[in-house]
Order: sequence, then C-alpha cells, then structure tokens
Amino acid sequence: MDTVTSFIAGITVFAVLGYLSEQTGLAVEEVLGNAGTEIAFVSYPTAIAKFPVPQLFAILFFLMLYTLGIGSSIADAGAVISVFADKYPDVKRWKITTVICATAFLIGLVYVTPGGQFVLELVDYFGAAFVIILIAVLEVIGIMWVYGMNNFVHDIEFMLGTKVSWYSKICWGYIIPVGLGAMFVYSICEAEPLKYKVPYPLSALVCGWALAISCLLPLPLCAFLAIRKSKAASFLEKLKEATSPVEDFGPMNLKTRADWIDYKRCDRLCQPYEMRSMY
Repeated sequence: MDTVTSFIAGITVFAVLGYLSEQTGLAVEEVLGNAGTEIAFVSYPTAIAKFPVPQLFAILFFLMLYTLGIGSSIADAGAVISVFADKYPDVKRWKITTVICATAFLIGLVYVTPGGQFVLELVDYFGAAFVIILIAVLEVIGIMWVYGMNNFVHDIEFMLGTKVSWYSKICWGYIIPVGLGAMFVYSICEAEPLKYKVPYPLSALVCGWALAISCLLPLPLCAFLAIRKSKAASFLEKLKEATSPVEDFGPMNLKTRADWIDYKRCDRLCQPYEMRSMY
C-alpha cells in the first residue's frame, strides 16, 4: 500500500505542477521554487486556486496534508514510545506517551517561530536526508544479513501466523539494501552547499554536523562496546559473538517465549505456527 500511495501521490503532485507550469508559462523548475515546504504551501495552493471550485480542492488538499502528517507522526512517535515501554515495562504506557508527545511538541515550537524555516532546513539536511538513508541501509543489513533473513522471517510468521511472500523476502534481502545504498551514494555525490535564501553561517553548519554525528555515533559506539565486552580470544570470535543474539533475546512474556522457542525448533517447512494467546 505504501508503494501504491507513493505512485499515486507522485502522479498527482507532478500533474498539478505541470498544469501550473502550463497556465503560468513558467518551467517546472521555476514553479517548484525552492522545493521543500514551498511545494506544499506555495506552489500547490497556487495551482489549486486555478481549479474549478478551488475552495473544495483547497479543503481536500489540506485535509490530505493533515492526515498524512498525523499518520507519519503516529508512526514516528509509536516507534519511540515502544522503545521506552519495552525498556520500562512497569511504567504505564499512557504516561510514556504523554511525556514523549509533550516533549516533541515543545521542541517543535521552534519551527513556528520567525526563524523556524531556517532551523527546519538545517535539521532536515543534517538530521534527515542522507543520515536516515544510511541508518536504514545499516538497519536492513543488520537484520537481514547479520541476524539472518530466515530468523527474521520465522519471527514474523510466528507473530502474524501467516507465510511471508517471496516478494517480501527479495525486497528485504536484496532490493531494499541495494536501492537505499544507491540512493545514499547519489545523495552524497549530488549534495550542494546548504542555503536558505542566503548561505548558512559556519556556526549553523557546525551545529548541523554535530546533529548528524549525534545520530550516527551510537552505531559505532555500541558496536565497539559489544565487541569489547566479548570474552572470546580472537577479534573474529569477538565480532561473531557480538553479532549473535544474546541468550535472553526473544519475547518477554514467558508463555509466548516458550511458544517461540518451540516454533524455532520445529521443522522450517511446516505451516506457520499459530501463536497462542500471550495472556
């Protein structure tokens, strides 16, 4: 569904921008402006204003933006909330949710200040973009090639009770790592000096690189600590032990864990194991 949504969104957006380009006589590059938020809040509304019944399309457009924003925010916040909820199971989930959402709201207030767009461009360039692509590549490689595709697939089948399709396996194991890797290399090669109306000062760039480093630093740091903590003799043995699941890896619920262990021991060719109730 995500792929279909992306295709439909791309076709819709560029069709509207092409329409605006035709109406104004400007090239599509000029219609785009500085890209980023200008597409959503300048170029696209300008095109909608030229539609028949523009009020209706304006309501539908900004309602779509709202739902997309809420959907993305829920997904992002849910991932962070799950981490803290798993780490501190004794704390009620609604309390964790309240603290995280309130903190994110207060931090986000900076983006609605007069200099908010300046900060947004800086954070987007150094805190997202190539940083997210690199983390995604390493995450996919870590799960599919270190933890192992078969282990991951069996875990998914255990939780959902359905077989994982061959298409998903090919995407997870090959297409996504190669595609994201190519995107990362391309983004680095095509990177241009950051500017918003004017070039960013050195102090802002230093803060931006500090943000990027803070996002990436946990990866080599945790890897170093895991290898150092290993009691194996050689470096290769330490590396192998550091990239292997720990003994207590698996579901926290004891009954679910027992079911999971039984499933892992069963014949790999058997039908997906129907997970018993964890309650």
